[in-house]
Amino acid sequence: MVFSSLNRFFFRGKFVKFADLYKVRFFCSFFSTFLLISSFGNLVSRELVYAFRDPGKPEKEKMILVGETVLYDKVKPIEEKGKNKHLDIGVDTRADLVTIKINFDPGLRVGQTLYLIEKDFDHKNYKNGNIVAQIEIKSIFQTSFIGKRARGIGNLSLVKNRNLMVAAPLASEKAEPAIVERKMGDYHLSRNEIAEAIRSYKHTISLDPSSPMGHFRLGLLYKKTGEAYISAGSEFSMAWNNRKRFENSQEELEFYTEYIDYLNHKYDTEGFKNQSILSKSTEVIQEAFKLTRSDSELLTHSALTYYYLYKEKSKSGPSSMDRKKSDSYFEISEKLIKNAIQLNPSDYRNYLLASKLYIDKISELTSDTGQSGLGESEEIGILKNKFADSLEKYKVFKPASVPGDPYVLKSLN
Repeated sequence: MVFSSLNRFFFRGKFVKFADLYKVRFFCSFFSTFLLISSFGNLVSRELVYAFRDPGKPEKEKMILVGETVLYDKVKPIEEKGKNKHLDIGVDTRADLVTIKINFDPGLRVGQTLYLIEKDFDHKNYKNGNIVAQIEIKSIFQTSFIGKRARGIGNLSLVKNRNLMVAAPLASEKAEPAIVERKMGDYHLSRNEIAEAIRSYKHTISLDPSSPMGHFRLGLLYKKTGEAYISAGSEFSMAWNNRKRFENSQEELEFYTEYIDYLNHKYDTEGFKNQSILSKSTEVIQEAFKLTRSDSELLTHSALTYYYLYKEKSKSGPSSMDRKKSDSYFEISEKLIKNAIQLNPSDYRNYLLASKLYIDKISELTSDTGQSGLGESEEIGILKNKFADSLEKYKVFKPASVPGDPYVLKSLN
């Protein structure tokens, strides 16, 4: 009974939309898969280098060559606010900016660490090299005449103006086959072939265990179908631990949004309210907000997390510290709801959440320990008006196929 309820309500009726979304994306996914498979022979022929961090030690790392340095510069001017703050000790301490000619792009992204390798440019006969510096990619751009370039910063005073090769760590020798397999999983899912999709995603993980996308896709499939509640959490957790390897911010944001939704559901449906779930959810929210604060789905799920935090603190006790935290969570949740409504005014979920938020706040202030004076009486009147407005819009935008929320209906009665 419990599991059938979970299966029915876990995704709140969005599984059909989930499958349809993949059907819409199918052509793009299949086309990109075709391109990847057709170019796979070229990918395999990429050049590898065995890089030594310490020339005196035998330990080496297998890396993939991505290009070579072409231009060095300084990040900031020496004069900054009228002071030679970067020459205080007689040495120019400004970070260095290096431009890289990219000969092979294995999926480089802003923020990734690359290594400058000192080695013989006759790569056919000399595979070994020494790591002499490292940089962080700050931008990647395509030029019309000289091809793809990247810029990165680091402390390069010892190697400045030297022509060096640039390499990226080889996270997995089977990274490209893993991408192909994941695209096949997306293809099966677009055709509602769930068992085949699960097999493809699991194979993706076996090929490249530290890639977050395989874990994310499998966890998302478990989440949408509601068939493996615990397994979904395990896969999301693995994707979270490897989040630095997301190839682009769009995939990363999609993962954060789905993970927050999963954690909210986990907190809401468990027999006991585990506050550590909310702590993890706020951690994910902070990472997501580094990417954007203007995604309506992210704001809606984040508002729900802070609503749960508000409810936890409002029932903790009458102490001034608990009351202060409770008020803070209430304000954050209310603000996130308002921002979500601005981006998507017709989403009934935001009005429903606002109604619940105002109901609980009114109940708190009208309880025996809540109301203390005229100021709060006025606040109750304002909250009642906000509740009435939210409830009315909830009724307007709620689809006819969605039953009325029992929590709101009970409060009205």
